[in-house]
Amino acid sequence: MGEQPSSADAPLWAVVELDQFRTPEQTQASQWRRSLRSVSTWLGGKNNAEQQVKDESELRALPEVRLAHIVPPIDWAPVAMALAQQLEGQDAPVTFFITTPFSGHASVVTHWAEKHHVTCLAPPTLSEIAEGSTQWVERCVNQREWAIPALERYFLRHTQGIQGIREFLERALSGRLGQGVIGCDSWTYAFLQRAIGIDGAPVFTLQSMEGEQLSRYFAEIATHSGQPPPVYSTRTGKQVLANLKGNGHELVKNEASRKGTNKELQRLAANCRGHVGLAWHYWRERLREPKVDDEEALWLVDALAEAELAADTGDIATLVLHALLVHGGLDDHCLGEVLPFSHHEALNARLALQRKGIVSNCEGRWQITPLSYASVRQLLESRKYLVDPL
Repeated sequence: MGEQPSSADAPLWAVVELDQFRTPEQTQASQWRRSLRSVSTWLGGKNNAEQQVKDESELRALPEVRLAHIVPPIDWAPVAMALAQQLEGQDAPVTFFITTPFSGHASVVTHWAEKHHVTCLAPPTLSEIAEGSTQWVERCVNQREWAIPALERYFLRHTQGIQGIREFLERALSGRLGQGVIGCDSWTYAFLQRAIGIDGAPVFTLQSMEGEQLSRYFAEIATHSGQPPPVYSTRTGKQVLANLKGNGHELVKNEASRKGTNKELQRLAANCRGHVGLAWHYWRERLREPKVDDEEALWLVDALAEAELAADTGDIATLVLHALLVHGGLDDHCLGEVLPFSHHEALNARLALQRKGIVSNCEGRWQITPLSYASVRQLLESRKYLVDPL
């Protein structure tokens, strides 16, 4: 049999049909390790720490200014270009582009719409959603082409709150609203697929990245601020980034180097199910610099820094977490509206999750924190909740 092409040679940004999405190698093993960590004792953690090549007490977090140069925000424009290629020749009334939380669907669709001079439809007001009004749907007519960056902002999961989006999607899918591209959180898509039924519309997503691709991506973005310092693993002492040369975009094809970088970042890829948006948060969180100023190298701490959910997380907290994912984040008032218990109980559960670092506030909405996402998804799946397809 011929040698399989390396994932390092694959394009970083590949937009594919939903049924072509695949998780990285070792994803299942990563889930097993996460389950073990959730029930491990502090003693077990200390034993793991003793195996480190580099003592983490010798390291410190990077200043935000330096971190912003080495790990700048993700540029979603290349994904928008890849999406545009997939949309060429599409004649379906509606096409969906879905991603997991923190993975850029709203930015991608916004980029695409601006580039192609397509109008982004304004979302309904919160009162229109809560009252079950469908008047906002009338504002969407007479558009030949349109886009919605974030469909999760168009509904609330209760009887009145779903009426407007049901009317909108029925009209859109029938072609009565022209031709549109909808950006949607993968959890929202799973819920609407179950609650309303949106079969027949093409669905695209961003393909997962393997460890070699993450290694290449993090090396490339670091070169934008000049030649970056080497990054070593505190666990193995080996470099973890791809070896780039020239303008920072040419990969040095060294098999030994590739194997070393791939092993470390493959663990990260598997933990994040290949979602670069989540991996970006882990990378920023785990980078360290020596406390001794004359040492230039950076270090990647071994522990996957995440707020782990306890195995005995209660039913109320679990329902809160699921509601936040289905809606792409909610404020306290709306959270109480979509849950089958009192606002007081919802607030208490949210406060407990906030104290544990599982949820945080972003632009007025409570969301699952990026480093808790993998643990939360695994808990929900183990308890037979509806989970996203990614």
